[in-house]
Amino acid sequence: MARFLAKVIITLESGLKKDIYHQALRQISAHNKSNLLEMIGVDPVIFRSRTNTSSVDLQIWITTITGTMLNRLVSPLYFAGARKYIFMCSTKNAPSFVMNAIDLAAQNFNALNEIIILIPKRSAEIKQSTLKRDITQSFEDKALTNFSFSRWNKPNDLVNLFERIIDDLVNISPQELGFAPVGFDLTIVEEIVKKQGFKVNQKHEVIILKNKYLFKLNLETNNIFAEMSECTNCDKECKVSKKLCIQISDKGFANITGLGDLRMLSILFAIENESIFKVKGRKPQEDISNQLKELRVMFKKKCRKE
Repeated sequence: MARFLAKVIITLESGLKKDIYHQALRQISAHNKSNLLEMIGVDPVIFRSRTNTSSVDLQIWITTITGTMLNRLVSPLYFAGARKYIFMCSTKNAPSFVMNAIDLAAQNFNALNEIIILIPKRSAEIKQSTLKRDITQSFEDKALTNFSFSRWNKPNDLVNLFERIIDDLVNISPQELGFAPVGFDLTIVEEIVKKQGFKVNQKHEVIILKNKYLFKLNLETNNIFAEMSECTNCDKECKVSKKLCIQISDKGFANITGLGDLRMLSILFAIENESIFKVKGRKPQEDISNQLKELRVMFKKKCRKE
């Protein structure tokens, strides 16, 4: 059975219902336990499905547009390589919200790909008609022709929408599935990290001490090391270090194909909130618990000799 990857971006209208929309999306997808939307401006999740001929990972990048300089700097990059653009909205400001997002992401926005406006079913009919009319007019003014409207009430409605999108993508052009990785330059990565309260040294490293392990994340090389040390006397310190292997793409965490530098950011936050210690890999040797056990054995042999 063929296996495909496809990227979709969902932009949530800011407001009281944003968190409700976000929670409904996480409910039907695999994702990192941490909510990355508030931390790095995007929450990448996976919706996995099968057609008669294919297995598809629909990688859904949930984002929102805020007024902060950092968000407006980084958010446009998330649109790169997406095959569908979904806007979840409900207020009378929806037309300006949609057009502002499209204008902001203009350089990474493919006008040939479908735009889907997702509106709650419970909205009054007259309100929905007004939104459709105003958004349609905005699209016509921008010469955008490939768009549709859809309604949802429960998470299962979203499941049906995503399965329809998968069928559409696989049937039209399966050979073109896959997407451009989104990588930020080192300056932007470090700016994001610093904005979240982490320190970056001159070697482009973030160093965090958790549970007696010193984690070193190099934002330039994308390497992650765990280290243990002990001062055996006043003149000498014994250290052991191990490069960590973190491979858990099916959980919506770490190295999802195409996430680029978001992989390092997600791992950084996992270390900070200690969820890193529960990470399981596809193979036993990829489990963090096993890798740290190996580090402890190395430490005992080298630094705890009788």
